[in-house]
Amino acid sequence: MLPKDNRLKKSSDIDIVFAHGRSVYGNFLACRLWRIVPSNFPKRGYDKDMLKVAVVVGKKVHKSAVQRNVIKRKMREVLRLLLKEGSVPAGYLFVFFAKPTILGRSYQEIATDITQVIARAKL
Repeated sequence: MLPKDNRLKKSSDIDIVFAHGRSVYGNFLACRLWRIVPSNFPKRGYDKDMLKVAVVVGKKVHKSAVQRNVIKRKMREVLRLLLKEGSVPAGYLFVFFAKPTILGRSYQEIATDITQVIARAKL
């Protein structure tokens, strides 16, 4: 599970990432990210050292909630370990989306794809 400080939960924060962020794509997932600029949204209380992450797996990926939750757990665990290592720089809000091609992929394949997406983002 992701640390509480690193969870992106508010829908208003996710809306900001969609409206002002940029996208990076991988084989099995996509990432929308926004570099935090506190002066753009002073009432939100953003800090340049914040790092928040959300994981989304929609019904288009799989109809079964059990399968969607398994995918989310794998993605969150990869992100938790990357955050612990310090491989993801602070100052960003991330939203990771699973594509339907993620079905049947192993943990290692998902981990490789997430690290490649973060590398492609050129942070």
